[in-house]
Amino acid sequence: MFTIFDVYSLALLLASMGLFVKRYMTQDPPVYPYLIIASTCLVANWLGEAGGGVFALALLLAASFSFLGCLLYPSWRSMNGEEDKKTAAVDDAF
Repeated sequence: MFTIFDVYSLALLLASMGLFVKRYMTQDPPVYPYLIIASTCLVANWLGEAGGGVFALALLLAASFSFLGCLLYPSWRSMNGEEDKKTAAVDDAF
């Protein structure tokens, strides 16, 4: 039997993986935000099936906001500071 947690977590997982594949074709996106979304969907679905509906809903809401962050801020992806070094070199040249 399908529950709302199954449908919502699967839809969010498919949307985030589709966004990752689309960005992977054109850019070099990091994997960790998408892995966090997938892990959160897995745990939320498990909690929803086990009877922890409020906690599962909170996790799915957090994963949704994380997906929105990945969707709206694609340039906010460098954690190693390489882009900061490039802009600092350009600023020093002028």
